[in-house]
Amino acid sequence: MHAAGVSAWRAVLLPGVVTPAAVAFADLLDELGLGVDAVAKELELYTHDAPPAGYSLDMEVAGVLAAADERGWDRFHLVGFSGGGSVALALAAGHPERLRSLALLEPAWAGIWDDTSPAHRALWAEYARLATLPPSEALPAFVRIQLRPGWRPRHRPPIPRRPGWRPARRASGRWSRRSRTTTSTGRRWVASTTRCTSPSGP
Repeated sequence: MHAAGVSAWRAVLLPGVVTPAAVAFADLLDELGLGVDAVAKELELYTHDAPPAGYSLDMEVAGVLAAADERGWDRFHLVGFSGGGSVALALAAGHPERLRSLALLEPAWAGIWDDTSPAHRALWAEYARLATLPPSEALPAFVRIQLRPGWRPRHRPPIPRRPGWRPARRASGRWSRRSRTTTSTGRRWVASTTRCTSPSGP
């Protein structure tokens, strides 16, 4: 309940695998008013100094549900960016009854599709190649292929490291490939989003 005695909008915000949750959503959290009770949840990938054994999207989904349960939230709004978007889709597929709405910002992966274009398949082949590079080379190369040819990004301040940043970053390049083999996925991920939205309020 917020100050006016009206139930707050409950939201979980999931970041990508590069920027820590608190940094990724700091400005958004500052802008949200008293009517929104939002938590920027760190990915389970970074909860320890090394990636958890048997890491998968299922582990991330369980972490989101545990965070909601700790707050007593039966249903909540879910926002996922990049890798967090893939987690959000997996949660929507497996637990649509827990969500009031789902918002996705450039989800890193949305299941295995049979009708991808040659350009899309070529892009994923390039992602697979980048995953074999040393961490110091993989991230700059990943950023470059997201940009228009010839475009040079502006310099930004360094991002604060997560706990266990270096060992975890080595695994993040393999993140989507691991999760694909350990989580039940497919077109139902996207289809499930039509079942978990509720325009009726918080």
